[in-house]
Amino acid sequence: MQIRLIAILFLLFFASYEAKKFMEKREKDLTTESLKETLELKNGDIILRKEDNALSDFFASLDGAGFSHIGIVANSKDGFVVFHLEVDENSDEMKVSNIKDFVNFSKKIAIYRYKNNINEDSLSKLLNEFLENRPKFDFEFSLENDTLYCTEFINDIYFKLFDENLYTYLYEFNEQSGISINSIIQNTNLEKRYELEF
Repeated sequence: MQIRLIAILFLLFFASYEAKKFMEKREKDLTTESLKETLELKNGDIILRKEDNALSDFFASLDGAGFSHIGIVANSKDGFVVFHLEVDENSDEMKVSNIKDFVNFSKKIAIYRYKNNINEDSLSKLLNEFLENRPKFDFEFSLENDTLYCTEFINDIYFKLFDENLYTYLYEFNEQSGISINSIIQNTNLEKRYELEF
C-alpha cells in the first residue's frame, strides 16, 4: 500500500513538473523574440516592418501602408537573410541582415509572397550581383538616377525576374513620383502570408 501511495505521489509530482515545463515552454514560444525568429519564410518573400520611432511613423503614414521599410528574403548557408537598402550610422549601401536583426525593433511585420514561382537560381544570381555592386541609398528618392531606395530596390529585383513592375502606381510626393510600399503590396500577384503586431 505504501509503495502504491509513493508511486502515485511520484507520478503526480512528475506530471505537475512536466505540465509546468510545458507551460513555460509555451510562454517562451509566444514571446515577441521567439515569434520574430520563427517566421515561415521562402526565397523571394517580401518582408515589411514598422518600428516605434518618429521616422518610421512618418514613412509608414506616407501612403497608408502602415509600414516604413521593405526587404527581400533569401536563404543562405546560415539561414534566411534580408537584402535591403537602408541608411544607418555605418553605411548607406545595400545591407544583408539576418532575420532577427531586421525585425529586432519592429512593432509590426508582414510577409508577402509572389503568387508565381520564382526561379531561385535567377534570384540568387541577381542578389549576388547586387551584393557585388553594393548600390548606394538614394537620398533623392528619384527613379532617374543610379542609386536606389528600399521600394525601388525590391521593384528592380522583381522587374528583372518577371519583366514587369511590382508597383501598381507611382506615389506623388514633393512634386516627384516614387514607389511606395503601398503601391507594391497592392499588386494582385502578391499574397499576404501574415502580419504580426507586437
